[in-house]
Amino acid sequence: MLAVTGGGLWFLFNPSPVIEVPEGKQVISMDTHSVMGGRRSQLRIYENGSVIFHEDKGMRPPPPPGASATRTWRMGKINPEELDNLIDFIESVRFDELESFYEHLSVTSGAGTMSDLYFTFSVNSSNIINTVQTIGYHPPGSVHPDKELPSPLDEIYIKLYDIIENRTEEVYQESIRS
Repeated sequence: MLAVTGGGLWFLFNPSPVIEVPEGKQVISMDTHSVMGGRRSQLRIYENGSVIFHEDKGMRPPPPPGASATRTWRMGKINPEELDNLIDFIESVRFDELESFYEHLSVTSGAGTMSDLYFTFSVNSSNIINTVQTIGYHPPGSVHPDKELPSPLDEIYIKLYDIIENRTEEVYQESIRS
């Protein structure tokens, strides 16, 4: 009985935060997924500049004995000028004209180490509406420079990752099942 009460008191004094999703539309999103890396993440940037990011780690199937998968939530905000500059940049690289799917040659040829990395970039602003998916590409600066995201997706990734790192703060981390 004491353990249940003590645990209940812990949750009373340390409640999980409420992750409030803005009412406005998402204008930019980036999803990443690596099955064998056991990671997936979602970034959402809303028209009011709100930024919500979460990353799941430790999701590799099957999970190692005693391993715990975690989800980390980060939230932040960029100002209207920063959002406009980001959208202007994405427009300047003609994101709306990119093909909807890019697959690295190693995925279909079986040459070298095959990657199970998936990226999805979506933009839904007044001037740009497009979604681009990739498979087999790595983020810029990886140990596989020959498999890094093609341009301009690499540049977009760098800008979005900078927002995650420098404009958001961790608000919550939870244990999850894979």
